[in-house]
Amino acid sequence: MELGCSTLLFGALPLDTALEGIARTGYTAIELSAIQGMGDHLPSDLSPAGYAEIRHKIEDKGIAIESIGASTNLLDGGCAYRFVRLMKAASLLGAPALTSGPGGVADDEDSFKNVVRTMNELAKTAQDYGVKVSLKPHVGNAVYSTKTALRLMAEVDTKWIGLNVDASHLWRTPELEIPEQTIPSLLPYLFTARIRDTKGREKPIGPVENQIPGGGAMNLPAVVNVFKQKKGLRFITLEIVGTHASTDPGYVNSVIRACYERLYPMVAG
Repeated sequence: MELGCSTLLFGALPLDTALEGIARTGYTAIELSAIQGMGDHLPSDLSPAGYAEIRHKIEDKGIAIESIGASTNLLDGGCAYRFVRLMKAASLLGAPALTSGPGGVADDEDSFKNVVRTMNELAKTAQDYGVKVSLKPHVGNAVYSTKTALRLMAEVDTKWIGLNVDASHLWRTPELEIPEQTIPSLLPYLFTARIRDTKGREKPIGPVENQIPGGGAMNLPAVVNVFKQKKGLRFITLEIVGTHASTDPGYVNSVIRACYERLYPMVAG
């Protein structure tokens, strides 16, 4: 298994800076961030030639595109329209999946049904473009826990709609999940995997230093070992929030280097 890094960590910096830092550190894949207001390294309105230029730039660094990070409120019509445009971009880039939160609010039946309906509509478009949609069970969203994720998977087309599992979100559920015990039930639906740490179970994730693997409360070696059980899963991808606002590449590079040093032995072992 290999280690990837989201370009979201370089959200305030150019894509070239992100690719250089990620490749130099040793990561072999990226989640290419296309999140407006946080890290928009992939416009949704480029020409095919423009996307080809980005693809070649990434390939020249010897990095794979694990996914397009397109997290947005998919229940909003305008956001969903942009998400569909990014599906087309993903197909041109050769990216296998787009990641997002599901949207909606927790423990609201109407909201959950809206997510199901939206996902089944997106599944048709995903099939047209040959690009999967990978949803992260997310604190505060309609799908936020193992239980709600399994319910969603029972109601959508799982060939095209799957899960982007981040153990730190499951850790912060009201059920106080132990991710290495609950993630195995999600593996049949897993498209992509995310990794970071957290010190507490409170909903705000906390500062960057609390998210650096090995410094928090979760049993990350056990979590990584569970992800390794997923046949065909090539990458586990680092995704930390908080560095995306920094315009200091030295700081961001120091964070991804510290994460790599702690995660690589777990992932490669």
